[in-house]
Amino acid sequence: MNSSRRIALTLLMVATLSACGFQLRGSRADSRMPFNSVYLIVAARTPLERDLRSTILAQEGVIITADAKSADVTIRVISATEEKKILTLNAQGQVREYSLIYRLNFDVKDKAGKIMLAPTELALQTFMSFSESQALAKETEEKMVFNDLRGDAVSQIVRRLARLKPEDAEK
Repeated sequence: MNSSRRIALTLLMVATLSACGFQLRGSRADSRMPFNSVYLIVAARTPLERDLRSTILAQEGVIITADAKSADVTIRVISATEEKKILTLNAQGQVREYSLIYRLNFDVKDKAGKIMLAPTELALQTFMSFSESQALAKETEEKMVFNDLRGDAVSQIVRRLARLKPEDAEK
C-alpha cells in the first residue's frame, strides 16, 4: 500500500470517529466538577489517595485544600477493601479462577457539612484465571488488576461529583 492510500485511509477513520460523536472521557463540559476546591479525607500516602488526588487535580480549575472549612466539598473515603474469592476449582481441587472485588465506600458533604452524596458503595468485580505453574506472574497480574479496579472506582467518584450541583445538599 503506498503512502497516499495510507493517508487517505487514516483520514477516513478519523472522519468516521468524529462523525459518530466520539469524545475522550472527561473532555466534555458536563464532565467537569462544578466545584473549585475539594478537601479529602482518605488514608494518607496510599495508592488510593495518590490516584484520587491526581484525578481531582487533573480537573481544570480545581484545587485540593488543606482545611475542610475553605473547601466547597469534602470527600470522605469511609473504607476501601480488596477481596479475593475462589470462583472455580478443577477436578483435582486446585484453584482455576478467582473473583477479584474492589469495594470503596465514600460520601460527600458541602462546606456547611450538609450531605450532598449519602454514603455510597462502589463494588467493582472481575475474574482472573489461575495456574499454579504461573503463580508469580499471576500474583503480579492480581496487583495490576486491583490497580485498574481502584482507578475505575476513582473515575466513578469524579463522574458522580461532576453530576452534583452545589444546591444538592440535603436539608
